[in-house]
Amino acid sequence: MCSCPKVHFYEVEFKLAGMRVIPTHKNCGDALSEQQLAKFEKELIQYWGFGEKTA
Repeated sequence: MCSCPKVHFYEVEFKLAGMRVIPTHKNCGDALSEQQLAKFEKELIQYWGFGEKTA
């Protein structure tokens, strides 16, 4: 698991591990922890605009 104190949106890449896609940190190469993954998902949804309500 990644133990980096801060993971920015642009520092995440996805790698295949068998049939699963694992989000990893580009600098250390380790998989993201559950807390880091939750934060990344929130940033991704906000960046894509899915969290905004449209009229």
